[in-house]
Amino acid sequence: MLQIVSTQEFLSLSLILDVRSPNEYHNSHISNALNFPVLEDSQYQQIGTLYKQNPFNAKILGASMICENIAKHLLRLKELITPSKPFGIYCARGGMRSRSFGLVLDNIGYQVCLLQSGYKGYRKVVTQSLDATPKHHFLTLIGQTGSGKSELIEAFTNSLNIEKLAKHLGSSFGHIYGIQPNTKSFQNALFTRLKELENAPFVLVEGESKRLGSLILPSKLYEAYQKSPKILIISPLQERIERILKQYGNISETLFYQAMQKIAPFMKKEFWEDAKEAFAKGDLPKVAEILLLQYYDKVYKKESYNHSLAFKNTHDTLQEICEIAKLYYP
Repeated sequence: MLQIVSTQEFLSLSLILDVRSPNEYHNSHISNALNFPVLEDSQYQQIGTLYKQNPFNAKILGASMICENIAKHLLRLKELITPSKPFGIYCARGGMRSRSFGLVLDNIGYQVCLLQSGYKGYRKVVTQSLDATPKHHFLTLIGQTGSGKSELIEAFTNSLNIEKLAKHLGSSFGHIYGIQPNTKSFQNALFTRLKELENAPFVLVEGESKRLGSLILPSKLYEAYQKSPKILIISPLQERIERILKQYGNISETLFYQAMQKIAPFMKKEFWEDAKEAFAKGDLPKVAEILLLQYYDKVYKKESYNHSLAFKNTHDTLQEICEIAKLYYP
């Protein structure tokens, strides 16, 4: 028998199928959900158009298409899960598409759970969650560009890596990861990661600005980690240059010059020209040094902090951070 379950119960399932059209899925979806569309994009559009003219005929045509597509999915599903293990299916609103697939699978012998109110209901839970103050205990890393904050965040198990989720490094040159997710996908990823961290003793996060490229962080989350204890991470210039080269060393010429145009109003012209000239010569260490000293360090907002640590190596610095965390979250 089909079960209709809450979002919380649905997200605990080990396998989740999104049966919406590929375009709907690619626009945004529940993290880790697999796309098993019961209507392809062209079919979904065709049914929608026909429904406005003749709902009954649209249902007939839609049902025939859904049956055809379900038949293609059955053998694929057999390789993913056994009848003894429950799994989830959702569509846009928990209506015809998920129920159609679910009824077939239920009659075969699978244990199928449908998401109450579908993806629309899930998105409501996501936005409500992100509109509330998170209950997590944050420890926030701040420091100059290239000081090693990102390395520490990446290496720590209970961290919230906002830059990674946003696919942006939070700077004028931060687009090197390519196209950013849209707002819904970013929110879904934040929601999922925060749920994974609910029982963490503390969460390590970088003191990001509220905007990363085209994305804006939820206000309550931003306020929470900005108000949390802060640790200043310090590294010598040469190590910072090496980190910048590791992160940005493969930057394209187009992206470099686009970013340089953005920062032109904030740099003295002579240094701006020097950086462009060094890039043209392939002297990337010189470019990094100029940008760190003449741009990033000067625009970096000096913040108050509770502790400061010299970056030694990732392991030892994280050990020191954990010791500091005990002062606040014993």
